Amino acid sequence: MSNDKKRGRRQSDYGLRWEIVSALRDTQKNLSEIIAHFDSYLGLLGVFGSNRRRKQQSHWLRTYLKKQLDELVNDGWIICQDEYYTLTTLGSENAKHLINDVRRTHRSILRVLQPEKASIVSMIIHFGLAASKIPAAVLSGSIGLLNDSIDTMLDGLSSLLVHFGFRFEKVRTVNILLILLMIATGSFAFFEAIRRFFIPIEPTVDIFTFTATIISAFVCMGLWFYQRYIGLRFGSLIFITQSVDSRNHVIVAASVTAGLISSYFNFPLVDTIVGLFVAVLILKSAIELAIEMAQSLRADDVDLSRYAFKCVKRLERFRRAQFRDRLIALVNKKEIATRSELVALANHILRVNRNALLNELGLSQQEEYDTLCEAVIQEIFENGWLEGEEELTLTNTGKEYIRELTYISR
Repeated sequence: MSNDKKRGRRQSDYGLRWEIVSALRDTQKNLSEIIAHFDSYLGLLGVFGSNRRRKQQSHWLRTYLKKQLDELVNDGWIICQDEYYTLTTLGSENAKHLINDVRRTHRSILRVLQPEKASIVSMIIHFGLAASKIPAAVLSGSIGLLNDSIDTMLDGLSSLLVHFGFRFEKVRTVNILLILLMIATGSFAFFEAIRRFFIPIEPTVDIFTFTATIISAFVCMGLWFYQRYIGLRFGSLIFITQSVDSRNHVIVAASVTAGLISSYFNFPLVDTIVGLFVAVLILKSAIELAIEMAQSLRADDVDLSRYAFKCVKRLERFRRAQFRDRLIALVNKKEIATRSELVALANHILRVNRNALLNELGLSQQEEYDTLCEAVIQEIFENGWLEGEEELTLTNTGKEYIRELTYISR
């Protein structure tokens, strides 16, 4: 067997066997403990329960993992003694290669997520989009696409200002300039849209125009999430401002597409209305951000929680509810007798630091899980579902809650 084949780097390309190796990196484990390693990924998604489907999936995973473990033993990656699996020298070497690759990937991701780097990425994307949309707007005569193109080009200049703002620590000044620039852009777009009501031009629609608009929509959608993440992570209003503008571009692209389609069917007035809508949307966002900026000037910290991703908020609520229901169900099944056991088991379920890959990727923030554990246990007792210290008791309210959960699961 060749050395490359033994290592499996070309053969499996970081498949399941590499995940097993990472699970055994620091200690020996039996099959149940290796399955718990895989369950830590489900915990990130808020899946803590042990319903019937989970048990069936666990049985499938157990069978499949056993097969993979046997192959790893045959390949000399691990050894098995008394049902416990341990890495060999070759397995440890492969685990080291895997962790080093993950670390390099994580460092690369972190570099892209830095504000200065994000401003450069945004600038390149905006200028690239403007280079494709401005010719399409001029050739087609679409006022909606023209307004969007001008806004995109100005966004590229804005990203350049953001870059220098971070470099020379003039972030607030740059943010004020961005908002003023957004107001100026919206005002110009509004003027152009009104002018088209009196001097109508029928847009020419072709495949190039459609392609530029659709590509713009998808690219701006990715940029919207990227900038919003940077803004929330670093508490930066300036990136929140840019993310709002990118979101507007997504809405605008959809509106411009509708205007182009209507022009194709000889309803050019719709394109003019779309241009007016674009202008109003830009002005509305600029005014909202100006208010936010004024509030930030009077306070040291700005509350950006209202800009948080709704999907993340829903996931957090889902994870909290699933974790809470899991703990109450365990008490109901008499698997937990005291409050100290409840706390210990709750911490064990949330002990994500057992996953080496999640640690290296910075996804196992144990402090957040400790906070979640404390908050959920407090919620359980405050809602009167459980009572007692040395002997936990499910109250009548708790029993009713369990019945509701059972009914919903059925």
